[in-house]
Amino acid sequence: MQGVIVPLVTPFNGDYSIDVPALEEHVEYLQKAGVHGIFVNATTGEFTSLSREERKFLAEKGRELITSAFYLMGTASSNTFEVIELTMHAQDIGADYVVIAPPYYCPLSEEALFKHYAMVAEKVDIPIILYNIPSCANPLSVPLIKRLALEYPNIAGVKETIDSINHIRDVILEVKGERKDFKVFTGLDGHFLNTLILGGDGGIMACANFAPELHLAVWKAFQEKRFEEAFDGARKLAKLSKIYNFALSFASAIKLAMSIMGFSIKPVLRPPYVIDGKEKREEIKKLLEEVLVQRH
Repeated sequence: MQGVIVPLVTPFNGDYSIDVPALEEHVEYLQKAGVHGIFVNATTGEFTSLSREERKFLAEKGRELITSAFYLMGTASSNTFEVIELTMHAQDIGADYVVIAPPYYCPLSEEALFKHYAMVAEKVDIPIILYNIPSCANPLSVPLIKRLALEYPNIAGVKETIDSINHIRDVILEVKGERKDFKVFTGLDGHFLNTLILGGDGGIMACANFAPELHLAVWKAFQEKRFEEAFDGARKLAKLSKIYNFALSFASAIKLAMSIMGFSIKPVLRPPYVIDGKEKREEIKKLLEEVLVQRH
């Protein structure tokens, strides 16, 4: 697994129920675009606002719909036993990978974090992608990632949603340097190309929900050593990633952008998240007009 992976939005109706037709349409769009993977129950998918039953429903629906890309399933929780349950469910339905963010809310020691992941890894065979997102959950240090990767073969990689090239560099050099099959992905659109240059494997990036062609163009140009094109695309991604500065949450930024671009996914977030208002929508619209050729 490598390349462009999309942390999928979860479409909602006006009454906050899951909009299944919009979900089906969006997954089809992404697969036609040629993305390499789709990640259901991601941060961008508002997984913390979903019930356990809804998360399992989306897992099963994703397995049904995703046929031409790697299928990643988010199974994070602050309850270790719930993580084990959701991860076993993902394994049972045939997901290719699970992605597990650390527990949130309560600060934990590195030993507690190690035990959390170890308990999960020992219960399943499915490959696990660690998810380092220190703005939202307990941070994963490079030594902790390395320890987990070297002790558990099914801990297969890490998604780094961290605005630090030095951290990503150290994970690639110190972890991937000792375990060549360990995958390192950025979670930030603006760090896509520099992660590839450092020796990483790709990105799991929210803006690929509505602009996958741009991410895929950077990936293809880099693989084919057409570096001027890769640089040009990376500059566009860097500018596009300013979208996150305009909104209160990843999901608000992405759903507003999709609404502006004509996708059928409604600008509706599950409480406690709220969609940003008209002023932010106009800022996002202006940015999209500057960076993207409208296709919808």
